[in-house]
This record gives sequence, structure tokens and C-alpha cells, in this order.
Amino acid sequence: MLVIHGLWLPGGSSTGGLAIWAEDSAAPIPAPRSGRPARERPHPFAAGHTDLAAVLADAAEPSRPDTALLTLPTVAGAPTDSPELIRTTVAPAARGRLTMAGWRVPTLVYDPDDALSLLQALDDISAVAGATLRHLAELADFAADLVTRGRILPGVRTMTADQTPGAGATAADQTPNAGATTAGETPNAGATTAGEP
Repeated sequence: MLVIHGLWLPGGSSTGGLAIWAEDSAAPIPAPRSGRPARERPHPFAAGHTDLAAVLADAAEPSRPDTALLTLPTVAGAPTDSPELIRTTVAPAARGRLTMAGWRVPTLVYDPDDALSLLQALDDISAVAGATLRHLAELADFAADLVTRGRILPGVRTMTADQTPGAGATAADQTPNAGATTAGETPNAGATTAGEP
């Protein structure tokens, strides 16, 4: 059984998107290790790209395979299981202090449009969705609901000197010396632009 997790990678279409990784309950339990942990290690029971692609094939098409460095809770030199992971064999009780360590996991990255399709198809995949992926799915549903009901606000865009004013520019952006006063003048607080009442 796979437990699938997700994280959003910031950036443009070449670097950003929804990154999916998974824990495999059938993977061998890592042996306890002592000593100082390495700065970064491969996650011992993360599913590979092939397993991820097979489980998610019907939901959406990934844009690329990749890897991600995650900081995860670690005990005895191994990352702790997520709450959703049910192992096929019982792991011995790990002893030691809980710390945080870096673990490299294989990921499949989805563009935003494909990410929405994947998040809406979580009930149809043959794996368990972890808390991070369920949270992202609820966030996507909320955003889609807001757009459907027209509950959106326009964004604000700043303009640089080399851009020409266009749609969305304010009257102050289009009027030279808007709001500027010279000595002895009173600011024209109640002034309107041409065409306004």
C-alpha cells in the first residue's frame, strides 16, 4: 500500500507545480542507526517514480519526474512513518531522541492544470492520500467554489516606468503630476477625472 503526499513547489512552469511522493508500506524497515545523521540521505521507504506513475496513471499526466529534499521527523537514523502508513510487518520500537533530518524522495511533478485534475481524482486512485495531499485537495475545492460563485477580488498590479498604462491603471497613473501641489496651492482632494460625476 502506498501513502501519497504532496507539496507545492514555487516557481514557473519549468520549476513549479504539485510534487507528489509516497511511502511504501511493503518496503523493508530500515535498521536503527546511531551516530550523527548525514545532512541528506535517500528516504529508505519512499516509492520510486515507476510505482508512483502506475498508481496515478488514470488521474493525470505528470510533467516530469524529479526529487525533493524534505525535512522529516527522524528517530534512530530513520524517518518516522506518517500516521496513515500501515506496515505489512510490525516494526520494532525505535529508541532514541526525535530529531529533524533531510531526506531525498522521488517525486512526480504536475503542472497547475494537471494538478487540479489529480487533486479532484483522489477518491479514484488505489492509494491512501496523506494529510498534506488531502489539505491541498480541500484548498483546490475551496478555490474552485469561490470562482464558481464569483467570490473573487481583482488583483493589484504595479507598473514600472517603461510600461504604458493600460487596463487596470488608475487615473493617478494616467494623469501627469496627479496629486502634486505647488507652494500656495491647496490639494484638490475632491477633484474628479474627466467623465466622472
